[in-house]
Amino acid sequence: MEDFMMTEPSVSVFVAARNEEENLEACLKALSVQNFSGTWEVWIADDHSTDRTAEIGLSFCRQFPHFHFLQVPDSQNNVHGKALALGCMAEVAKGTVFLVCDADMQMPPGWISSMLEAMTMHKVDLVNGTTSTDGSNWFSALQAIDWLLPQGTFAWMSHLGITYTAMGNNMGITRKAYEATGGYLKLPFSLTEDFELFKHARNQGFRLIHEYDKSVFGISAPQKFIGDWVTQHVRWMVGFMQLPFSQQWVFYGQLLFYPLLVLSLFYAWWPLVWVIFGLKVLYDALVLSWISQFHLLLFLPVYELVWWPSYMICLIRYLTSGRISWKGREWKKG
Repeated sequence: MEDFMMTEPSVSVFVAARNEEENLEACLKALSVQNFSGTWEVWIADDHSTDRTAEIGLSFCRQFPHFHFLQVPDSQNNVHGKALALGCMAEVAKGTVFLVCDADMQMPPGWISSMLEAMTMHKVDLVNGTTSTDGSNWFSALQAIDWLLPQGTFAWMSHLGITYTAMGNNMGITRKAYEATGGYLKLPFSLTEDFELFKHARNQGFRLIHEYDKSVFGISAPQKFIGDWVTQHVRWMVGFMQLPFSQQWVFYGQLLFYPLLVLSLFYAWWPLVWVIFGLKVLYDALVLSWISQFHLLLFLPVYELVWWPSYMICLIRYLTSGRISWKGREWKKG
């Protein structure tokens, strides 16, 4: 990390887009007003979109000289999808730091500066920003809570040196760490390309910090339908299942929490059971309050009720599905 600390880094922002005409313009507008004073560029990679995604991307490139457009090839080294788009952008990018922003994200004006500041302050080569939905309706609010609760936990755990994964919709990595992994074009293809990159970077000795802060708070477009939400989480479980069990236990512990709590009502001193439940709800409320998402507290009781059955559905779907559909493509789970 010493080389990165010595000089002001240049930044390349990567936006991989496939059929994102509803979201891409807002994403690029937010990037166009970044207040970073150093050298930076934005790369937009169109991954065979069938809508106006390419047209929107090219329009921004005509307006802003530091915005660049790239058409993703069909396949390369058996790599495809988002991993291929990111790998192709990394091949032509000039920055010493790569920041990744999904096409359905809107970043705050200080995002670039704050991501670099976090990397410099903690002397790390990887950083996660904070991601949520806007919480403007009940389904979006529940998704926002679902985004934020694990990230709040990831944040304080990362400060203890315990890290699980990078989050590919709001992340940063130094070029040095990226190239040490071989990069996306040489890494084994994965539906969870962010986890694959993180895993290889960690094996090379590079460290990650998760910033849970408004300065790196990106707003993601929520899933519109429950079925899409389930499919999204099943895809994430592909990466989760690659974790060693020493890290998987956190998720399984959460799944077992409510069944064990209910059973404890019959076999334990019930006031203590309610105290344990109250402490969990208090912890969740503090995590949301930590980042000033007070409006989500109204939806927290509903979230506590639906979290367990929702994730059980996702787990069952993962265990029984041989293929996963996402962004108009189908992938084999294995």
